Amino acid sequence: MSHEVPKADQESHKMTENESKSDLPAEKHEYESSAERNVSTVPQGIPEAGVRKLSFTSDTKDAEELNQELSEAFSARPDTLSSAENPESTEKGSTFLMPEGKDDNFTLRLNDKGLQDMPVLIFECQKLKRLFLHNNELRTLHLNVGLLTNLEILLLERNRLTCLPPEITFLRKLKVLNVSHNQLLNLPKEFSKLVNLQELFLNHNNMDEFPFALRSLETLELAGNKLKTLPDAMVDMEKLKVFNIDSNHFSIFPRVLCYLPNLVKLSICQNSIQSLPKDIKELKKLEEFSISNNKLIFLPVQFFQLTKLKDFRVDDNKLEYLSDKVENLRELRFLNLAKNLFKSLTDNLCNCTMLKHLIIHDNQLTQLPANIHRLRNLKELSVSRNQLDSLDERVSHLKNLSKIELSGNALTYVPVELKDCIRITKADLSYNKLSQFPNALCALFDLKYLKLSGNSISEIIPGISDIKDLEHLELNKNKLSSFSACFCSFTKLVYLDLSENEINSIPAVVSEMKSLQVLLLHHNKFDSFPEELCTLKFLKALDMSNNQIKTIPLKISNLEAIKDLNVSDNQFASFPSEVFHLSSLEKLTVSQMNGLKVRGHFLQLTQIPEELSKLVCLRELDISHNALKEMPESIGELEYLVHLIANNNDISQLPKSITSLRNLQHLDLSENRLKSLPAGLHHLHMLKDINFDGNSLSEPLQDLCRGKQLYPILCYLESANERDEKILRKMIEVIADNVASENFEFFCQKLQLRQADIKSLENTRALMLKEKIIKALDVWISENQDLTYAEMVDKLIRILVMTGMYDLTNEVKALKLYSQMVKF
Repeated sequence: MSHEVPKADQESHKMTENESKSDLPAEKHEYESSAERNVSTVPQGIPEAGVRKLSFTSDTKDAEELNQELSEAFSARPDTLSSAENPESTEKGSTFLMPEGKDDNFTLRLNDKGLQDMPVLIFECQKLKRLFLHNNELRTLHLNVGLLTNLEILLLERNRLTCLPPEITFLRKLKVLNVSHNQLLNLPKEFSKLVNLQELFLNHNNMDEFPFALRSLETLELAGNKLKTLPDAMVDMEKLKVFNIDSNHFSIFPRVLCYLPNLVKLSICQNSIQSLPKDIKELKKLEEFSISNNKLIFLPVQFFQLTKLKDFRVDDNKLEYLSDKVENLRELRFLNLAKNLFKSLTDNLCNCTMLKHLIIHDNQLTQLPANIHRLRNLKELSVSRNQLDSLDERVSHLKNLSKIELSGNALTYVPVELKDCIRITKADLSYNKLSQFPNALCALFDLKYLKLSGNSISEIIPGISDIKDLEHLELNKNKLSSFSACFCSFTKLVYLDLSENEINSIPAVVSEMKSLQVLLLHHNKFDSFPEELCTLKFLKALDMSNNQIKTIPLKISNLEAIKDLNVSDNQFASFPSEVFHLSSLEKLTVSQMNGLKVRGHFLQLTQIPEELSKLVCLRELDISHNALKEMPESIGELEYLVHLIANNNDISQLPKSITSLRNLQHLDLSENRLKSLPAGLHHLHMLKDINFDGNSLSEPLQDLCRGKQLYPILCYLESANERDEKILRKMIEVIADNVASENFEFFCQKLQLRQADIKSLENTRALMLKEKIIKALDVWISENQDLTYAEMVDKLIRILVMTGMYDLTNEVKALKLYSQMVKF
C-alpha cells in the first residue's frame, strides 16, 4: 500500500519543463544558484500587464470556431478595448491576450485547444509578437507563418510536427522557439537565417544531426534525440551559454564543445561517453556540468582547472578515483558522485569549503574523508548504501547540516556528538545494524523527518519525546514489542510507520496524536482491532493487514476522515461489515491471500453484504484472493468507483448492475469462473484496462465490439503476447514436473540441444531435476525465437510425441485448448 509522504523537507530546486530532467538524481536536492530555474514553460520576461483577456467558451475548438472568435476580437479597435473593463476569464475557458490602449505588443494564446490546423486569421495580425500553440495536435505549420514578421516568441512544444516549413526563415525577429516533444527529423536549411534567435528548444524529437551553427543562440536544448556527433561549425556559436544534449547517442565527448568560450551550463547525461578530452579545461566560464549516467572511467586532471564550477553531477558512471586536484574547485556548491565505484575519497575534497551538497550514495566507501568536518557550509550529506561501519564524531562540526542520509550501511551506533548538528531536519538511518534508538537524535529539536526502518531496535527511549516538531517517522522492520506511549507526545506527527514489528496493543493516550493522518501497522501481532485507534478522528490512511484480527468494533465509525483502509490477510470468518459505516472511505482492501487457517486451509471470504453501497465515496475496491462466488447487486451504486480488483475468486457471473459503474477505468477479474459477460458492458465508456485471463469465456466480447469501445479491446489484444507467454510458461512447468531423470538426456536430444550443454546441465549438482529441465527448455525457446507462439507449442507437442510421453502430450494439448478459450 502506498501513501503520500508529507513534505516535511520542502525542496527549493525547480526546473523548467523545457529542460531535460535526466541530469537529476532520483531525488531532488536543494541547490542555491544565481541562476534559479523557472517552473514555467513560458520564457521569462513575457509581461501580462496591460493586456485584455478574452475567454474561449470551451476547452477544445476546431479552426473554424477559433477563426470566428478571432474575427470578432480583431474587429474591435484597440482604443475601444482600452476603454472597456477587463472581463474575468471563465473557469473552463482558455484565454488569449490582447493589448490595451495603443500598445502594439500582442500575445495570442491558443495552447491546449486540440488544434489540428492553425486558424488563418492569426496571419491578419502581423504585429503579433508572442504566439503560444503548445499542447495541440498540429502536424504542420501553415505556410503563411512567414507573414508574422514581428513574432519574437513561438511556442510549439507537444504537437505532432514532422517538419518546419522553409517560410519560417522570414521570422527574422524571432528570439525564442520551442518545438520540443514533436517528431522533427531535421531543420530546413533556411533555418540558419534566423539571426536573432536566442533560445531554441528541440528536446525529444527524432533528429540525428544538428547541421549548422546559429551564432546568436544563448540557449540550445537538444535532449532526447538521436545525435551521435556535432558539427565543427558550432565553434562559431560564441554566445552560447546553456547547452543540453542529454539522452542522445554520443559515445565520444564532442570536442567542439570545449571551444564555446561563454558556456555556463552544459548537460550531456544519459549517453555512452567513456572519457573527457583534455581540452575540457578551455571551458573557463563553466558553472554547471552534468554528465550523469554515462560510462566514465576517470576524470582527466585538466578537468579540475574549471575553477568556476559550482554544480557538478557525475552520478551513475564507473569512476573509482577522484583526483587530489579536486581541491582546485573552490567554488563548488553541489557535487553528486553517487552510483559509482568509489572505495575511498581523497581528503583534498574537504578543501572545497563552499560545498553545500555532497551526494555519494551507492558506492563502496568504508569511511568518509578524515577532514570532512572542514566542510562547514555543508547542508546535505547523502552516503546511503555504502559500507560504513562507523561515523566519525567530528561530524558534529557540520553546524549547517540540515539533511543526513546514511541508510543501507553497517552502522552499529551513532556518535552522541551528532546532537551538535542542531539544524538537521531530515535524518535517514534505515537499514543499518542499530540495536538501540540513537540518543543523539533526541537533541535534534528541528528534526521533522526520521527514518530508522530495518534495524534491530527493541525499545524507545523516553528522550524521543523531546523531538517536538517531528512530522514523519518510520520504524518499520524493527523488533518493537509495544506501541510506545512516547510516540503519543508527537502532536505534529503526520506519518507513522510501525509495520513489521511485534506490536499487539495501542495505548489510550494515542488520542493525543491530533495531526496523525497515515498509520501503518501491518505485519504485527494484533489479535483484535485496537479500539484506541478509533479516537484518531483526523486519520486518513490505516493499514492493519497481516495481523490476526477476527472482528472490527463498531467504534471504527468514529474515524470520520478515513479514506484508505487495508484489513487484508487477517482472520475474518465473514466480511467485516462494520467498515460500511465509514462513509468517507475512498479505498478499501480486503484481500485474503493469507487469511484464517482451518485444518490447514485458508478460510476466505465467500460473500459481500449488499450494504457495500453505503461506501458512497469509494473509488478503489480490492477483494482479490477470496472465495467469492458472486458480487452484490448493490456494487452498481458505487458511482465513483474507478478501480475494481476481484481476481482469484470463484465468481461465475457478474451482476447486471456492474454496467452502471460509469467511472470505472480498471477492472481485474482474472482467475475466476466467468463464462460470459453481462450485456451492456459497452456502457463503461471510461474503461481503459481490463483483465479476464484465467476464465472460461466461450463467446467474444460482443458488447464491447458493438459499442465500439476500441481502446479497451486494443489494450486486451495488445496483451495477447503476455498471455501467450504465461501459457507457455505453464506448459514448461507441467513438462518439468513430469520428465523422469532417466529420460532427461533423450528429451534434451529431441530438443536438439548441443551435447556440451546437455552434459553441463547433467553435471550441475546445484540444480534439481525440474530446474535442469526448465533451463533446457529456456535454451530451446531462445533458439526458436523466429517461431510464432502457435508454432512453438506445436513443435513442443511433436517433441513430446517423439519421446513417447503420451500422457504428458495430452496435458500440454489441454493447456493449448484452454489458452484458446481464454483468448475467446
